[in-house]
Amino acid sequence: MNQPLMVVKAIIYQGDRLLLQLRDNKPEIYYPNYWGLFGGLMEPGELPLEAIRRELEEELGWSPPNCRFLCTWEDPTIPSMTYFFPVPLTVNISYLKLTEAQALELFTLNELTKLPIVPTVLRMLPQVISLMDCPELKAAWQDSPFFVE
Repeated sequence: MNQPLMVVKAIIYQGDRLLLQLRDNKPEIYYPNYWGLFGGLMEPGELPLEAIRRELEEELGWSPPNCRFLCTWEDPTIPSMTYFFPVPLTVNISYLKLTEAQALELFTLNELTKLPIVPTVLRMLPQVISLMDCPELKAAWQDSPFFVE
């Protein structure tokens, strides 16, 4: 039996908006040309916090000061364990240097309905956002089309 992929993802937010990346158009990656979260695979022996810091530095040229573990999420469709880190965006978006995707942009949760979003992101966002200490994002989530009681 194959070991599940060990993944780290940052939920980068500013107020009621999420920072997403438009994934590269490469057939060898999951969900090319879809919008998703920043992060990636953990390297052997790497701790989740080390991995998310490395990924954000590699993908955005940014080392956020506040990067704390929130929760894990298992995805049975792609056997994986994902570690989530809420990260407040404390710099101007123009400061970020995108290196591993086609584009980055801040979106409100309502704007997500018009985008091709990585399906696993849509499945886990309600649970993960509900655990975050971010009142603006939680309030926006409850007003979004994704919210289900």
